[in-house]
Amino acid sequence: MAKNIIALFDAWTSFTITLASLASGSARQASMIDNTALCRHGAVIYLDLMSGASAPTAGAIYEVYLIRRTDTATQADDFAGDTDAGITIEEAAFMWGFNLTNTTNKHFRGSFDTGGMGMLGDHWTIAVKNSSGQALNGTESNMVKKYQAYGYQIT
Repeated sequence: MAKNIIALFDAWTSFTITLASLASGSARQASMIDNTALCRHGAVIYLDLMSGASAPTAGAIYEVYLIRRTDTATQADDFAGDTDAGITIEEAAFMWGFNLTNTTNKHFRGSFDTGGMGMLGDHWTIAVKNSSGQALNGTESNMVKKYQAYGYQIT
């Protein structure tokens, strides 16, 4: 009997992360996502970040990191906690960076598939570090932060 492997995609879900006015040099983690029930392999992450009223430095980046945790915060990349909070990035896996232009109030958009980074694990999230030289836009609703987790099933 032939078997098929099909991809299972969850609905797009917003990250809980506050990025409005995130200062240059600062980083923030989204609330941790519990992956224990569905054991999703990966996720497609979509971010639409907006520069602020002062233009970022051309060629600088907004950095995006994948954070994984086993069962306790002491076993998390960069000791990430459960909730949307500031974080110091030292160990988390770098996913991608938005290459910035010297433009005020501009949207920088992109998506990334975590599949090439291995399994998500039982808890995961992202962190965003602003290395632009200027604060992000001050209006949270000007930015989009979401993901679509996926897994596989043999039928």
